[in-house]
Amino acid sequence: MTDFQKQYAKWDEFLAAWPRERLATMTLDEYTQAGSTDTFTYWIEAGLEELGSIWGGSAFKFGVYSRKANDEKSSGAKLSYSETHGWYSSLGESAEEAFEKVRSYVAQVAELAARGNVASIEAFEYLGEAFKWKIAFHYQDRQAPVIVGVFKRAPLAMYVGSTAKDPMGSLQQATLAQKPPGLGVLEFGKQVWEAWSQKNLAIWKLSHGGTDFSDDERQRYMHNRLAVIYGNTAKKQGENFINAPVGTLFFLGHGNSPQLVGLFVSKAKPSSKGDGWVQREYRVLKTATRKDRYKDNSKGWSPQGNSTFWRVGENDLPLFENTLLNPYFDTDLGELATLAGELLETKSLDGKGVAEPISEPESPTVNKPMAACINRIYYGPPGTGKTKAVLDLLRTEYTDEPQHINAEERKRQAIAQRMATARWWEAAAAALYDMGGEAKVPQLAEHPFIEAIAQAKGRTTGIKQTLWGMLQRHTITDSETVNITLRLAPAIFDKGENSVWGFAGEWQEVCSDLAEWVDSINKGETGRPERKRYRFVTFHQSYGYEEFIEGLRPVLALDDETEVGGIAYELRAGVLKEMCLEARQSPDKRFALVIDEINRGNISKIFGELITLIEQDKRDPMGASSSPTPVRLAYSGEPFLVPANVDIIGTMNTADRSLALLDTALRRRFEFEPLMPDTRAEKAPDEPDSAPLAGLTVTSSGVLIDVRRMLERINDRIEALYDRDHTIGHAYLTQLRGMTDEGEQFAALARIFRKRILPLLEEYFFEDWQKIRLVLADNQKTDPATQFIAEKEDHEQDLASLFGGEDDFDFYAAKRRYEIRETAFDNPRSYLGIYESPSP
Repeated sequence: MTDFQKQYAKWDEFLAAWPRERLATMTLDEYTQAGSTDTFTYWIEAGLEELGSIWGGSAFKFGVYSRKANDEKSSGAKLSYSETHGWYSSLGESAEEAFEKVRSYVAQVAELAARGNVASIEAFEYLGEAFKWKIAFHYQDRQAPVIVGVFKRAPLAMYVGSTAKDPMGSLQQATLAQKPPGLGVLEFGKQVWEAWSQKNLAIWKLSHGGTDFSDDERQRYMHNRLAVIYGNTAKKQGENFINAPVGTLFFLGHGNSPQLVGLFVSKAKPSSKGDGWVQREYRVLKTATRKDRYKDNSKGWSPQGNSTFWRVGENDLPLFENTLLNPYFDTDLGELATLAGELLETKSLDGKGVAEPISEPESPTVNKPMAACINRIYYGPPGTGKTKAVLDLLRTEYTDEPQHINAEERKRQAIAQRMATARWWEAAAAALYDMGGEAKVPQLAEHPFIEAIAQAKGRTTGIKQTLWGMLQRHTITDSETVNITLRLAPAIFDKGENSVWGFAGEWQEVCSDLAEWVDSINKGETGRPERKRYRFVTFHQSYGYEEFIEGLRPVLALDDETEVGGIAYELRAGVLKEMCLEARQSPDKRFALVIDEINRGNISKIFGELITLIEQDKRDPMGASSSPTPVRLAYSGEPFLVPANVDIIGTMNTADRSLALLDTALRRRFEFEPLMPDTRAEKAPDEPDSAPLAGLTVTSSGVLIDVRRMLERINDRIEALYDRDHTIGHAYLTQLRGMTDEGEQFAALARIFRKRILPLLEEYFFEDWQKIRLVLADNQKTDPATQFIAEKEDHEQDLASLFGGEDDFDFYAAKRRYEIRETAFDNPRSYLGIYESPSP
C-alpha cells in the first residue's frame, strides 16, 4: 500500500534541501555531479521518482550533466563534451557557460510554478517538457495545486477524454479540474496513472486490403479466424506480425472498413495463400457495430493509413479510442484489457513499435556451482520397487526437513506454496477476505498473496491491470457498476463506490476453503514446515502439451441476462512450467519432477519444442555469464529455459512397453537405471535394501517353501520363454516377511499367486496355458493335485460330445483345453514343486 505520508515527507525534505531561493545561486557541482545523491538533478530524477517519474532518455535532458566516464568524445553542432561534462552546444562553448543559462531557466520555471502560472510554463521553451513540468510540480503551491504528478501527455489525455496533441498545460488544467475536493495532489496523481495503466495497451492494425485479397478470400479468412500477411511486407511489418507474442491485440480492417478486434492465439505458420504468405489464428474480442469507411486520419495505424501491420503509438491511444474504438466497436481500451485478460502482457514498447520480449523473471544469484542436472528413468518389470526407489530418493534429496524458523517466515513459506498453484481469482479472493472484504485494486496488488502469485507466475508488470480484468470478469451478472458482456465463473465480486471491490453472490460457498486457509495461517497453523521440492505427474495417451507446459483451458462464461453461456478460455501454466518457476526462486536447491509411466505418453506431443531444453548443455545455469538461447512458448510467446536445478525422473514398466520401443528423442536425453527382480541370496555390503527375499520362507503342514528360490526359478523360465522385461518383481512377495503367523503367511502366499501372479502370467502369455504350465513347472509335477494349471483329462470325450465322434479332430487343429485347479493354491507342495525337481 502506498504510504503517501512518507511521500509528502520526502517532498518536504527536498524543499528543505533545495528551497526556491537557492536555485539562482547553485553551482555546477551542486546541480550535477556523477555519483552524488545530493545534487539537484539527482533529487529531481531519482530522489523524487515515486512522486512522478521522468526516468528514461538521455542525460542531456538536464541541459548540462556530469559525465561518469572520462573517455574522449568529439563535440558537434548539437552536442558538446569535455572530460567532465556534456551539454547542448546551443547553450554555450563550455559546461560552465551552458550551466549559467540552465540555472536561470530552472529558477524561472520554479518561480512561475510558485505563482501558479501554467500558461507561462507551457510557453517556456528552454527546458525539455518532462523536466520542466517535474520542476514546476514540486515548486507549486501544494495547497492550491495546478499540476498533477504525471509528465506525459497521453495519460492525461486519456483521463480527460482528449488527445495527446493538446498542450501539456491544457491537459494539466483539465485533469486537475476533475480532482475530488479534499483529495491530495499525490493521491490524485496516483489515480490518474492507474487509470492510464489499465488502458496502456499494445494494439496493432492489420489490413486485408482489396489489392491483395479478393472479397471471397477476406470473408473466408475472417470466417476461419485467420490473420494473413505476406512475410516480407516492407518496413518490417511482416517480421513484426510473425514475432508478435501470442496474446497480442489487433484490429482487422478490410481496406478502410474496420471489421473486428482480435487476439492472436497461435504462432505464425505458412499460409495456403501462396509462397511467402503466413497466417495466425485469432480469437474475436469485439465485432464492429458499423463498417463504413473510417475518415478521421491517415496515420499508419488507422484504416486509412498506407500500412498492413502497424502499432498504435502510445501518444495516439486516446485518439484511437475516441475515433475508432468508441464509434466503430462501442468499446474502450479498458474493456479490451478486460476481454483480453491474462493473455495480454502490457509490456513497454520500444521506439519502433515492436513489442519487447516478455522476459523471464529474474532469478536469485546462485552462490555455488550447481551440480549437473539429472534426467533419469527407472525401468523394470512390475513389482521391482521402482516407486519405492523414487520415494526414497525424494525423501533424502528433495525434501527440506523441519527447521527452527520463526512464525513469520513459516507463514511466508505457506503463502508461497499455496499461491504457486493458485489461480488469479483465488489469490484475489483470499487477499480480499484477509483485508476484511473490501479493497481497491492498488491495495490488493500490494497484498502478500498477490505478490506471491505474481512471483510464482513470473509476472513483474501489469499486475494491477490483470487484477482489474480478472475482478471484472468474475463480477455478478446484475452488477450496477461493471458493464461488460463476458463474465466467467465463479461470479463472486462486485465493485462499489470509489472503485472499492468486495464480495457478492455465493462467495461464501465458493471461497469456504480459501477462507479457512486464510484463517489458519493467520492463527499460525501452517502445518509442518517440511518443504517438498518435487511434484508427481502421470503420463497417459491423452496427456498433452497443454497440461505439461502451458495451454488454454476452458472456463464457463456467464451471460448477463441468462447467467449461463458459452465457454471462454484462459492461459494456464502446466506442471513443468510451474516447477521451473518455483525452482528459480531457490537456485541453490534441487527440484524434481517425477513422471510416472513416462513410456505411456506421446513424448513429442507432451514436450513439444522443449524436448531439447532438458539436455544438460541446454539448461539455464542461472547466474552464469551466458545462457543458452531460449525457445518461445507456443501460447504465451514467452522465452523459456529449463533451470539447471530441475531434475526430471521417470519410471516405466517394461511389461507395458519395451525399452527398445521408447521414443528415440527421449532415450538420447535420459540415463536409464534398471530395477530388476532381486533374488540374490545375500545382501550386498553397500546396498542395505538388497536381497529382500533372502532367507524368507513360508511353512505349511511341515513343508518349507523357499520364496526366493521359487521366484528365481519362475523368472528364469519366463526369460527363456519370453524375455527379462516380463519377469515378476520381488515386491509382490516382500509383504510375507512381516508375518509371524504361519497360517496367515501361507494364506497370503496363496492369495498372491491366485490374484496377482497367475493373472499376470495370463496377460504375458496371452492365455497360452502350456507356457504357463512350463513357468510353474506343472509339466514336471507327478502329483496332479499340485498342478496349478491342468489339462482336462476327458479332452477327447468332450470334443466328441460337442462335434460328434466321426471326424479326426487333430485335422482341425482343435486346441487342448485347460483348467485352473483351485485346490493347488492351498497345497504347499504346489509351490515347492516350482523349484524342486520331482523325486524319481
